[in-house]
Amino acid sequence: MAVNKLLVAFDESEGAKRALEMAASLAEPNPDAHVDVVYVVPIPLLDDKQMASFKEILDMMISDGEDLLAEAVDQLGPVAERADSLLLTGTNPATEIIKLIDQRGYDLLVVGNRGLSGLKEYMGSVSHKLLHGSKIPVLIAK
Repeated sequence: MAVNKLLVAFDESEGAKRALEMAASLAEPNPDAHVDVVYVVPIPLLDDKQMASFKEILDMMISDGEDLLAEAVDQLGPVAERADSLLLTGTNPATEIIKLIDQRGYDLLVVGNRGLSGLKEYMGSVSHKLLHGSKIPVLIAK
C-alpha cells in the first residue's frame, strides 16, 4: 500500500509533536507524499447570545491555531514544501477530523497519544476516538 496522502492531527501535546516527526519520516523518502496537518479549535455548545460574547475569544483561539499550524508545518523540515495546514472548528475534535477523513482521500492518519490510561483514556482520548472511528489506518505515536 502506497502512503501518498497523510493527515496529522496536531495540538500542542508532546504526542502530537512525535506524530508530526513520524509523518515527516514517512513522507520524506516518497516525493509523491503529501502531508496535511490539521488542528481543531474546540468550540463549546453555546446559544446565540453566548456565542456573540464568545466571538472575541474565538477569534483569538483561531489566530492561535493558525500560528500553531504554521509552526507545525515548519517542523516538517524538507517535507514542509509538500504540506498544507487545515484549521477546523467544532465541539468535538475527533468528530471533525473523522469528517475530514471522509471528505478527502487520505491513506493514513497519524496522531499522538497523550499517555492517558484507564477511564481517562476510554472517556476522553481523541486518539482513542480516532482509532475506533476512522475508516483509514491510524498510526498512534507514543
